Amino acid sequence: MSSLQHRADALFTLPRIPQRVALAGDPPGWEDDLRERGIEIVGPGCPADLGVASDPVAVERLALHAPVVIVDGDPAAPSMLRRRGFRVTRLLTLPVSGTPVAIVDLDQPRTAAYGIEHAIVHPERWRMLRNRLAATLVRRRLLPTPKRLVSVGGAGGSPALVAAACEEFDLGERGWLMLVSLGAIVRRNAFLLFPPAAGTPAEALKFARVRGYGAQFDRDERAAALVAAIGGAVAARAPRHIGRLRVDGYEASVETVAPGEKLSALLRRPLSRKAKLAVLDPVADWLVQVGRETAAPPEALEPELDRLEREVLPFWTSHGVDPLLARSLPRVPATFQHWDVAEENIVVSGDGFLVLDWEFAHRHGLPLADLLYFGVHVLRIVDGRLTEAERDRHFVEVLTGRAPSSPVLFRWIRRLVEELDLPPESVAAMATLNWLDRGKLSKEEHQRAEELGGVALADSFAERASVAWLEHPDLGENWNAWQS
Repeated sequence: MSSLQHRADALFTLPRIPQRVALAGDPPGWEDDLRERGIEIVGPGCPADLGVASDPVAVERLALHAPVVIVDGDPAAPSMLRRRGFRVTRLLTLPVSGTPVAIVDLDQPRTAAYGIEHAIVHPERWRMLRNRLAATLVRRRLLPTPKRLVSVGGAGGSPALVAAACEEFDLGERGWLMLVSLGAIVRRNAFLLFPPAAGTPAEALKFARVRGYGAQFDRDERAAALVAAIGGAVAARAPRHIGRLRVDGYEASVETVAPGEKLSALLRRPLSRKAKLAVLDPVADWLVQVGRETAAPPEALEPELDRLEREVLPFWTSHGVDPLLARSLPRVPATFQHWDVAEENIVVSGDGFLVLDWEFAHRHGLPLADLLYFGVHVLRIVDGRLTEAERDRHFVEVLTGRAPSSPVLFRWIRRLVEELDLPPESVAAMATLNWLDRGKLSKEEHQRAEELGGVALADSFAERASVAWLEHPDLGENWNAWQS
């Protein structure tokens, strides 16, 4: 598979999502992307909904058989397309070259400026100032032509998903930018939707990148109902689910947007360690509060322990895991579990923070799971461990007490143990069940993504972490470093 991924997600910006795409030459990454998304690829002389090239010279040939063409690369393509009578949309990927994390329409200055300023964060101050300057130039329509553009000829109007959502939920006119999820194809993209004259988005439109893939949206609906029923501290940090729709086989949903900046971006800013920890402590406090507010008698945990015993532990027997581990857990309360309180799913603003992606939430879960997961994910960024290899090493270091942020994580854990009056001997067992559960689910998602996309994928962090947890002598059921 090409190392360049998800550039073909530009096709979701079109007023009609194509089913047949003709490729001329070899626009980098597009063939792999289209195959992953289940979109038929045809030769440049065959009828198609869309033609794609990296060389503008090929466009004339494509245009004979496709009503819409895309040139991915050449910044001179818009002028050439206009000379041939095409209506042109200029899309900018962020970063400009390589795998995008966002796609903006340069002819929507407000939304494009927001994307340029917020989609990518650098630890160096000069790079952040450069992004801010570029955003200002875009607002004033003065940005010099970027070195690479995705130029769309022959299409006009809002993206198909955006137009359908605005009509379905009576949102009115909306500007947009698209956030692109890295990694497996099963991960959803999102359009941020901007009311007229607004500099910040009001709604998020999440959508699947493969037709017919709706399991995540089913879970979203169930989670929204659960959060509303629980209320209190849980609902206070959740966006409002507006509704669900399907466009040409693609599942989608709309929710209110969380104003502010993603924690993943904020932690990468050139801030002091003290300032970063000051942002994290309120989230840890909230997780403890949720545990306290939602604590139910140990009997309420029985269905979850049954599931772990029946579905999770057998998956790990080849690693020597005790198949009766769930049953040996001391009596602990059941608490609400979000499941995915990581840096990508927390948005911070001057008013506090909101938590995103509640699809795996359940009412009665292990009380330690969310706090432990949160700590491992965010503290490695605070400690400056940003590569995947460093991430794996930090997982072991922070949990065994050898990372700079180990005392922070252990302080959070001890507070939760005290607040919920958890037996200290239950902590290692709960942590083990947590990592094994996540590792198995991630492996299943990994396999599903490979089946959908038809390409082999590397093991995810959750898969690697669960194995490291079992294999390290100071982790697993022997873990007691948190008490120090």
